[in-house]
Amino acid sequence: MRKALILLTSALFLYCLLRDVTLLKLVLLCAVFGFAYIISKIPSRYLAGAKYPLIGLSLAASPALILYPAARSHQMAAAGAVLLAFYSIALFLVTLDEKTKKHYMEVVGLTVLYGAAFVNLLLTHHFELFLPLSVSVLIFLFVANRARIMPFAAGFTLLAVIALEISGVPLLGGIPWPNTAERYVLLGTAFALLLIGFLDFVKRPDFVNILVFFGVLYVSIDLLMSLGFRLKGILLQQPVLALFVLSPIVGMALKGGSEKP
Repeated sequence: MRKALILLTSALFLYCLLRDVTLLKLVLLCAVFGFAYIISKIPSRYLAGAKYPLIGLSLAASPALILYPAARSHQMAAAGAVLLAFYSIALFLVTLDEKTKKHYMEVVGLTVLYGAAFVNLLLTHHFELFLPLSVSVLIFLFVANRARIMPFAAGFTLLAVIALEISGVPLLGGIPWPNTAERYVLLGTAFALLLIGFLDFVKRPDFVNILVFFGVLYVSIDLLMSLGFRLKGILLQQPVLALFVLSPIVGMALKGGSEKP
């Protein structure tokens, strides 16, 4: 019943997100659910093990984009920057050890990942996407009661706002379609997934459920900032790219925290 509810809600959300469904978009939608199913069958310890390769790729992308300026305009480079920024920070946050006494290591790690995401998104001309990610991290740390690094996350968010203002990057963007019904369906399905993720997180705060909660929190914040405040986000401005962000989240939600890493 739970998996059916997640699949139906996710399918409705993605259908409204894609709007004009073409054959190519339909194939992509099927690929998303196929990949989500594969993710749901992978043991959690292997998913958690992707943390260090993704962090390494995120850090390596910065010098690569600096040394090869021609790669910055490629769509694949932009997609990679967005995916690495989200999943490197997400996996770092959800695998933090609450009992560790080396808080400075957590601060250093988060600072380095923020810096890499900042540079990668700036060089690929997607710097505005840094703001919803920063806000999501701040809210996640508050909900997860990880207050020791909250001030640093708040500082990074403030620096992102200041940097966006100084750089002149346009934050505001028009809503891609005027259909009010679709807006309410998107918001309703997003927050339904957020509620499911939050309840699973409260019930069993393991690796899978924490990652799902952070993922659907990011989706909800991005969507709310786009629809409510006209800020540019990944979901409405680049729905095809958003599919690659959402697919692993749906797969982890289907897994439901039945395993431990």
